[in-house]
Amino acid sequence: MKIITLNVKNLDKLVKELESKGYSIEHGSHAVLLDHSELTSFRVRKNGKEYGVFIIHYITPYYRVEASNIVDDEEYLRRLIEIRHSGEKWGIPVNPIYAIIFNDEIINFLENYNDDYPVKDGEELVNVYRRRNPNYKSIPYTLLAKILDELRH
Repeated sequence: MKIITLNVKNLDKLVKELESKGYSIEHGSHAVLLDHSELTSFRVRKNGKEYGVFIIHYITPYYRVEASNIVDDEEYLRRLIEIRHSGEKWGIPVNPIYAIIFNDEIINFLENYNDDYPVKDGEELVNVYRRRNPNYKSIPYTLLAKILDELRH
């Protein structure tokens, strides 16, 4: 077992590329946090073997509303609903992805993976999130520790 970190800008592209290589994704824990980011995990499998568990801390299009500093509840809700019905869907990690690797075969793919932000304002949104949440780097650690503890038992 190895733990590596991945710098990813487009979570959906990473998932699609893994699936195109024959890996399947099994979604695990998921939470929307008070700072409007999300924390999730997923298991990566191929041919019945587990290759890894990924811990991802990310933002979605809904964060754009939070970053707009809207103070009126009705306007805030209207903008959230507008995004919901827009069809816009993406996830941008605000931390490196922590990957617990069980099979080295996947490492070559991960080392050669690269991407760009899925939206023009992606980098700006990540920077806004990080400025507003100076302790963001520690957020994935609790889920990482929980998963490592589960793997020991």
